[in-house]
Amino acid sequence: MKTDLRTGKSKIKMKKIFLTILAAFSTMQLFSQVIEGSIVNAETNKPLAHVNVLVKNSAQGTVSDSGGLFLLSLPEKQNARLLISCVGFETQEVEVDRDENKRLSIQLRPASIQLNKSIVVTATGNERLSFQTPDAVSVITGQELKNNAPRSMAEALIGATGVWMQKTNHGGGSPFVRGLTGNQTLLLIDGIRLNNAIFRYGPNQYFNTIDVFSVDRVEVIRGKGSVMYGSDALGGVINVLTRTPQYTSGQSCFGSRGQLKYMNKGMEKSGLGEVLYETKNFAISGSANYKDFGDIYAGGSLNYERPSAYDENGFNLKAKARFSENWQITSALQYLRQNNVGRYDQVAQRGYLLYRYDPQIHRLAYVKVERYSENNWFRKVKLTLSNQLSDETRKKQKENSTIFTQESDLIKTNGILLECNSLIQKNWEAISGAEFYADKVESGKTTTDLATGSQTPSRGLYPDGSGMQNFGLFSQHSIKHKNLQLNFGGRFNTFQIRSSDNEFGEIKLKPNSLVGNISLQYFSSPTQQFIVSAHSAFRAPNINDISTFGSFDYGIEIPSSDLSPEKTFTVEGGYKKSAEQFSMAFTAFNTRLKDQIVRVESTYKGEEFIDGERVYKKANVAKSNIVGLEFESGFQLNRRLAIINNLTWLYGKDLENDEPMRRIPPLNGKLALQYSQAGIFGETELLFASPQDRLSSGDIDDHRIPEGGTPGWSILNFKTGYTWDKISVNVGLQNILNKAYRIHGSGVDGYGRSFWMSFQFKV
Repeated sequence: MKTDLRTGKSKIKMKKIFLTILAAFSTMQLFSQVIEGSIVNAETNKPLAHVNVLVKNSAQGTVSDSGGLFLLSLPEKQNARLLISCVGFETQEVEVDRDENKRLSIQLRPASIQLNKSIVVTATGNERLSFQTPDAVSVITGQELKNNAPRSMAEALIGATGVWMQKTNHGGGSPFVRGLTGNQTLLLIDGIRLNNAIFRYGPNQYFNTIDVFSVDRVEVIRGKGSVMYGSDALGGVINVLTRTPQYTSGQSCFGSRGQLKYMNKGMEKSGLGEVLYETKNFAISGSANYKDFGDIYAGGSLNYERPSAYDENGFNLKAKARFSENWQITSALQYLRQNNVGRYDQVAQRGYLLYRYDPQIHRLAYVKVERYSENNWFRKVKLTLSNQLSDETRKKQKENSTIFTQESDLIKTNGILLECNSLIQKNWEAISGAEFYADKVESGKTTTDLATGSQTPSRGLYPDGSGMQNFGLFSQHSIKHKNLQLNFGGRFNTFQIRSSDNEFGEIKLKPNSLVGNISLQYFSSPTQQFIVSAHSAFRAPNINDISTFGSFDYGIEIPSSDLSPEKTFTVEGGYKKSAEQFSMAFTAFNTRLKDQIVRVESTYKGEEFIDGERVYKKANVAKSNIVGLEFESGFQLNRRLAIINNLTWLYGKDLENDEPMRRIPPLNGKLALQYSQAGIFGETELLFASPQDRLSSGDIDDHRIPEGGTPGWSILNFKTGYTWDKISVNVGLQNILNKAYRIHGSGVDGYGRSFWMSFQFKV
């Protein structure tokens, strides 16, 4: 009877929870007032098509037609704020009085300077101009992606403030944010975690499994994000936001888009085809792409670096629908496959005849349901269900050996995220939520003797059937009073991690973490603000930490059964200015890391070496400190010319071993002169980095770092483009002076002098 009683109480409790969630999604306030408007280019007075017009805190939104006209419904009982944005133009925020029946006339000014003027959602969970947020933010806009036509997702971030893009191989690319990378920087796709249970410490290739052709913009939150997004956000958060089809103001329409790109010396031939169907309440797009990347042609006398070539293909589907003025559903399917991705560094420096990823696959499917209301406690409620797969196969063979090894890791991830935006009081906003992710790992290894044909299956890099579960609760708040804004939040996370195999037995961990943040913004004028903040972050140990058994760059790693979360505490101060002709941002920070999970020397069955390789395992033994300065600015010289620049400096110290912290990027930055006119743009760009000779003992042992450190470098690039109606042609010259250079920590060198051309069209 007791069991039945408990079961009955449990059912009642679950029913209450279900009814609470249902209530949050049920009551609706319909939108009724319809406004019309026109949008023109402020310089030419010509109509602007495909401008996004969004009603904040609602599912309402549309795009302007070919004549620059739009129709839009507004909330019935309140004034509305419109966010008006278009690639290549400054974003505007316009307040509309529901009692005034007038036609809006909006002029958008072409934007050379995007700094502090882009819309971001990652920092606060709401659409905000980056200037308004308390965070250090880097944004790679849709206009920049169009102008630069980057080869890969990794190369799209090269030159971004506070981001250092290391490339172990041509098919990889691991972003460093505030000196941290791999599983210490959190990657998101449309707000969904890309980081999974086997993300490893140090550089990895997973960021490059996102199709750059599908991307609308990238938002980088530097140093903060653990409260909103959980584990791994020690360095920060990188959120890749993909293209979304838009609703029309009236008639339905079919459309298509194409893109072709060519890079000389055989380094790239790629293409994209996309079709769209858009109506007033439904929109869908589908695209497919193929990319053929040749071997890197490096600068100076280095010539081709083989093997570094690979190919890539994928497709993307995305649809959204409004079932009423307050309900919206978005669904997406993303797939990318890379073939024959070589590890040039292993072949050139580590004695391998063959070392490649073949294939590397990533797939993401999700559904987002959004409900908007005039109920202040449930202004916006969003439920996201996601399913993700990462499939990685590594093929290896040493020189002068007949042994061929194939390792395979398959990770399946299911996720649930529930978020609620609230207006607690007139000047008090909040976003709260709960999330759950479950990872399951399938891992195996097969060794083949090519001389005899015999095959031997064995344990993979991880125990087959390992799993990790992640549950978190968070709440983030902003209170504004006159020219001050206080921001604060907290998060609780709990994990269940398990692995089991015959050799090392069963490992179970149940770590918990509690983190928080607080910041104060002082707006001394409408165009400038000062910020001070403090925040903590954590990274829970994962399957890679506790159960890896296999080789890495300088040894053999064995499982570790007793690990706890890594933790950071950061204090920082900053300044932002956003004026018509001048914008800038400056941040100084200090981050203390403790309980860092690092490899330490160990033994396996009483032996210090396996086949001549030193044995290591993971342990929470390190503590470090990173201080840094980040600066960026944009100055409009006149209507056509602008100067853009940024500079990042980091100093990291391993406090446990009294030596430099591993993998810290050197002083680096960018200086660019930009030209823009209606339909025309041009940019001359200087990228540079100082020498990095402050090396840790791990850096000294790293084959990717030259003896004595990585030399400094500077390269000069030029690009220009012309848009005529629905056709755009962009061309560029890379490394004009043909200098030999290597980004610190990379396993391949940078491009030599080369030419690229991109052709884009819309129908």
